[in-house]
Amino acid sequence: MLLHHFLDYYARNTPDAPCLTQEDVTHAYGDVRERSVRLANALEDAGVGKGDRVAILGENSVEHLLVFMATSRLGAVSVPLNCRLAPAELAFIISDANVRVLLVLDDLADTLAGLRGQLGDDVLVVSQGLADTRHLDEWLSAFPTTIDERDTDRDDPMIQLYTSGTTGNPKGVVTSHFNMISLLTMNSLAMTSRPAPGSAGIICAPLFHIGGAGSIFMGVYAGQHTILHKAFDPIKLLDDIERYPVDGVFMVPAMIMFVLQTPGIEQRDFSRIRQIYYGASPISETVLRRALEIFDCDFIQMYGMTETTGTVVNLTPADHRRALAGEPGLLASCGRPSAGGFAKVVDGDGVELPRGEIGEIWLKSDTNMLEYYNLPQATADNLTDGWVHTGDAGYMDEEGYLYLKDRMKDMVVSGGENIYPVEVENAIARHEAVADVAVIGVPHDKFGEALLAFIVTTQDASITLEELIEFCRDKIAGYKIPRRMELIDELPRNPSGKILKKILREPYWDSAGRNVG
Repeated sequence: MLLHHFLDYYARNTPDAPCLTQEDVTHAYGDVRERSVRLANALEDAGVGKGDRVAILGENSVEHLLVFMATSRLGAVSVPLNCRLAPAELAFIISDANVRVLLVLDDLADTLAGLRGQLGDDVLVVSQGLADTRHLDEWLSAFPTTIDERDTDRDDPMIQLYTSGTTGNPKGVVTSHFNMISLLTMNSLAMTSRPAPGSAGIICAPLFHIGGAGSIFMGVYAGQHTILHKAFDPIKLLDDIERYPVDGVFMVPAMIMFVLQTPGIEQRDFSRIRQIYYGASPISETVLRRALEIFDCDFIQMYGMTETTGTVVNLTPADHRRALAGEPGLLASCGRPSAGGFAKVVDGDGVELPRGEIGEIWLKSDTNMLEYYNLPQATADNLTDGWVHTGDAGYMDEEGYLYLKDRMKDMVVSGGENIYPVEVENAIARHEAVADVAVIGVPHDKFGEALLAFIVTTQDASITLEELIEFCRDKIAGYKIPRRMELIDELPRNPSGKILKKILREPYWDSAGRNVG
């Protein structure tokens, strides 16, 4: 079974049922299937075959779903790109993935202009009307709405999402049809109210993240009506919850906080919403209690990573109720493995530790990635006998609940965005006034964590925070630029020269009770 088979099933049986709505325009299942078939034929005519990569650059759009379904039909691989990245970062990913076709949405003309000189001549660029590109609708109109099944296996790759590595270079996480379908099955089992025809779900998480991509596939898998937002807007989210038969929404805790701060929130109608899923960072008891009061529905915490195709561990609605009934410590847990998922905590040699001892969390399930694209050593380093090394430090209690304590790879999660400090450090280090730099995550009330840069300047040089921010703008994405800076005489290092970030973090995290946001 492949991902596009679910779309074809609903298009055949309920062609007029709403599949996706964006900006008040609704696309029925039959229409989405027809356009995705045209796109598959067009891509094949352009030379895209099994295993070839097709990228899409832009905020959330119906075109993302068309690319996902078209590549599924061809046995090709979709590569949704983070539209917040700088042109140089995007160029690296496009080259690394060997992208054959790039679809650029029209509001990214400036980004495309910055990319032009860095794209190979063999990359076909398509848009809805940008200069010197193939026009999407005109291109598709020349191709039929019928297509034969290709020789594609469930274990063939279908999507490639990029996640930053500790080396500073993004790595392409390759996910198969079977990985994604396993995720959808596991997640639907964890839901108290499962998505189905007649219900609606809102997606406001970006489709270049596994949270957004997994959500749009869940909608097609379940025959649900997906309300797709280009980006997170708390007012629009509240309006659409009232307007459509919304059953569930995925948000990171920072989004939940913004929604709760919206004026008039108490007067909104949430009578139809059944569940809210959240992930990327824990939620505070204060925010959760307020959210439960306002939304009056079930909450499910989801823990996983791109390498596990998303959620493998859940803190269930029953767990939340238990926590609020007298066991608040459970709110610090990310839960227990879902159906078919397994977790263990190991030492540096991969030996499982006794309950309560802190080590690295490893996860195992049918959702585990195929590989890091063209990085066999990195793949071998991160997969051991089917177990994914999460890079997260934590422990498991006697009941099997997992508790996160720190990120072994120094990753910072700010507002749901994964940021690896080494990327930020590499950019800052290029400034002539910077002799040494270390970047850490520190607690932030709204975003969970925020970046703080410790900078050692060269002799007689100086740098201000404003100068630092401006210097970084064309080198890394805006959300990766620190908004806090401290000038220090020397960074703490061990005898081998490694920066001791634990020492830098301690003053900020001691009172937080944990070392991740």
